[in-house]
Amino acid sequence: MSHPPLHLTARDFDAYAAEKATSKAYSRPRLEVKQRALAWARGVVARLSELGISVDVHGSDEHPSIRNKHRADCQWVFFWRDQAARDELDRLLDRGRSISDAIDDPSPYTRHAFLALRISEGEVQVCFAVHPDAKVDVDNLRARLSATEEATGEPASPLAAELTSALHALPEQFSFGAGGGDRVACSAATRDAITEMLRRAADGQVPLWIGWSVPRETAIEHADILDEQLEDALVALAPIYRLVAWSRENDRIALDRKLEGIEQERARAHAELEAENERWRSEQARARERSMEQARARGDERVEAALPARRPTLATLFKSTSGGGAGRGGEPRPAPRHGAEGGAPARRAPHGEAEPQAKAEAPQRPPAEPAPRAQRAPSGDPDAAAKPAPEPAKGGALEKGSRVRVRRGPFGDKIGVVSELDGRGGARVLLGLLATRLELDDLELVVDGRDRPALSTSHRKPLAPTPRRAR
Repeated sequence: MSHPPLHLTARDFDAYAAEKATSKAYSRPRLEVKQRALAWARGVVARLSELGISVDVHGSDEHPSIRNKHRADCQWVFFWRDQAARDELDRLLDRGRSISDAIDDPSPYTRHAFLALRISEGEVQVCFAVHPDAKVDVDNLRARLSATEEATGEPASPLAAELTSALHALPEQFSFGAGGGDRVACSAATRDAITEMLRRAADGQVPLWIGWSVPRETAIEHADILDEQLEDALVALAPIYRLVAWSRENDRIALDRKLEGIEQERARAHAELEAENERWRSEQARARERSMEQARARGDERVEAALPARRPTLATLFKSTSGGGAGRGGEPRPAPRHGAEGGAPARRAPHGEAEPQAKAEAPQRPPAEPAPRAQRAPSGDPDAAAKPAPEPAKGGALEKGSRVRVRRGPFGDKIGVVSELDGRGGARVLLGLLATRLELDDLELVVDGRDRPALSTSHRKPLAPTPRRAR
């Protein structure tokens, strides 16, 4: 034999004794038997394939589990239809199966017809079995037994005769029956006898069994030839499996059309579910987009609330907030200081730039008659007439080119150079890259040598004198 031998011993049979069946402590000896049985089964699969029967091989659990009702009192090796065929039938069989049935028997072995090797404490057997839960195979068998001759209508059906002939061809040691009850020799099988055994199997919820049992003592005594004998017995049962087990080539119940309907129903249900999932995904995407837009809007609102009411510009950064007049756009216009002509403060322009636009937009007033300084104050500042004349800059008289220190304001303590004197108590002072107009009393003459020299201003263009504007 080309495949590993089974070679059963007394120790192998003892591993399935009743007192050891519920204990996992004896799983190791049972595992060794299972591994040898599965290796031996490869030879059976090869011989069945030569007959055109494609099967998968599976072994039952060697330890107590829910699938063997927590009792490992035997070792099964199943030869049954492949996984794709089982899945196809399970979709049909599961439709009529309740949850309680699935909990009571979660193993799949009762739902399909199969060939098998079974090793227990007292015997080893090979068999073909079909359980009442294998409804497709049982219905296929019933249809074969109940079929009549189409031409004459007589009960002598060629389909039933084909099955009984296959049973008669088995060795005389083979028998059939319902479960472990009374069994009848296969050589005496008739259509009525098979029908009666099938009824008993359904009533007792036990499988219809066809096979050969070898007692323990006989198996141990003839261990050297037993492996080949068991393999030949399974191959002898292959015609029974082919005639009873449902397949598309052995379809006596028109199940093929039912399976096509089930597949179409599954495809339709799958398409509906996929469409529903797609709608759900679209709704979720729209909801996320709306949520993000709302979050961005709330963020923009918080940013706007945190910003000042109006951002300062160069034109308004140093504008005075005192005074009663209103400027352009309803903004309050600061009143000019004592002795100054009306107008907005000049913006400091960088080197090479012209005067700010605010200067160009200042209202042009017609020349007026000279008046005492106290009467020339704008009406918006009634206290301006009472203000004293500006004091000369501290430290001496200022002239064009004098180095001065700013006494107060945003440029306090900065050193600059006087570029112009407007003759009205103000001066244009260069502060590095900036130029601004300041009151003389806000300036202090710097004695040469006390501070660092001012930045060179040779690159600046001379600007025409303009009316002094209040800060």
